[in-house]
Amino acid sequence: MSRPPAPYSPARRAGDLLFVSGQLGYLPEGRLPEGLAAQARQALANLDEVLAEHGLSRDDVVKCQVFLSSIEDWAAFNTVYEEHFSRPYPARSALGVHLHPGALVEIEAVAARRTP
Repeated sequence: MSRPPAPYSPARRAGDLLFVSGQLGYLPEGRLPEGLAAQARQALANLDEVLAEHGLSRDDVVKCQVFLSSIEDWAAFNTVYEEHFSRPYPARSALGVHLHPGALVEIEAVAARRTP
């Protein structure tokens, strides 16, 4: 994964926890797809990529924070979220916020390395 253009890290480890910065739905070529579902799927794929770089997977995610440009998109986001995560779901919170122009969703996460 390339370095972000701003002064932050895509992820930072603290002990057995990995804190992943907010992931937008940018495609590898640098554009945002149309629609909430497509952006949510891509943001979750970007999250998977950061987790994999640190030897973790979505099964290790214990907490997600979701930022929606319109909280009215909550139900549509849940549909995509359920495709990506399974029970027991990570703890989660969501906020309606002003995002980067054109972005409809941003997802940050905390993952925990499982003990053998």
